[in-house]
Amino acid sequence: MIAPSSTINFTLVIGNTISEMEKVVARVDQFGAAHGIPNQIINDLNLCLDEILNNTISYGYDDSGSHCIRVTLTLADGVITAEIIDDAKPFDPRQSTPPDASQTLRERRLGGVGLHFVHALMDRVDYVRKDRCNHIKLHKKLYV
Repeated sequence: MIAPSSTINFTLVIGNTISEMEKVVARVDQFGAAHGIPNQIINDLNLCLDEILNNTISYGYDDSGSHCIRVTLTLADGVITAEIIDDAKPFDPRQSTPPDASQTLRERRLGGVGLHFVHALMDRVDYVRKDRCNHIKLHKKLYV
């Protein structure tokens, strides 16, 4: 494990296709293994990145053009942070409405369950719209 005060990061740029998401999983797994991050944390982070990236790629663009999505992982002070930057339509994942557990599956509106998991698995989710881009940050503490 690295020293608590060190900062380590990597950035990966992918295209806006679902097949590109595999690159993110592989790099997050490598990053976790290289820095002794517990598998559960890496699995949780990959699940959350999958949700955010899938939503961005599937619903964020009004055209069929090629777009770049930047994913940066930072490990510092006992926290792993994933930042996703895209030029998709504005979307603040903090504003999602959690699913109504009192309703049956047939009664519930579609969507929202994945983002509920993102909020449940991460310690903090930040969002800002800057320079016509979404900036989403997912934070997970390595230690309690």
